[in-house]
Amino acid sequence: MPKARSKVSRKRKFYCNRFTKLALNSNNTSASETKLRTFDSFDVPEPEFHGSTGNRIINSQALILIISILCCPECYATGLKLAADSKEGLSSNLCVACSCGFMTGFTSTTKENKKLSLNDLLVFGLKYINRGFTADKKLLCTLNLPCISKNTFRAHELKLLGAV
Repeated sequence: MPKARSKVSRKRKFYCNRFTKLALNSNNTSASETKLRTFDSFDVPEPEFHGSTGNRIINSQALILIISILCCPECYATGLKLAADSKEGLSSNLCVACSCGFMTGFTSTTKENKKLSLNDLLVFGLKYINRGFTADKKLLCTLNLPCISKNTFRAHELKLLGAV
């Protein structure tokens, strides 16, 4: 059996960049290029407010101040009051009330299938980085956010484990 290195190979030659395509100077444009040019000429208006989706952290005092500036849709008086009705995990049920008797309620996050998605996302994120309830409590206390109860955390954790 001969040795693989016993044969002396010759030095490789440089053949330049054979596989690069040269830019061709042609005045002929393809049909697809002309179609693309017509679509580029359309002016599409951009949305005026960027970042209108997703969850945001907002100071409750700033929110109360903004809502107090707004006027009531029934009596057109300013001075609406914001009150927190209840809380489920990170989501709060809020109520806007006026002195004329007008009252409307809303949640701080959207509900999907009668469930609050923000709580599921928090538990999923903590489980993704291999953390649990204690890390949740430390994180939310550091951010000065209301903590989720242990029972709520466990319920969302079991729901996520059942989905996997």
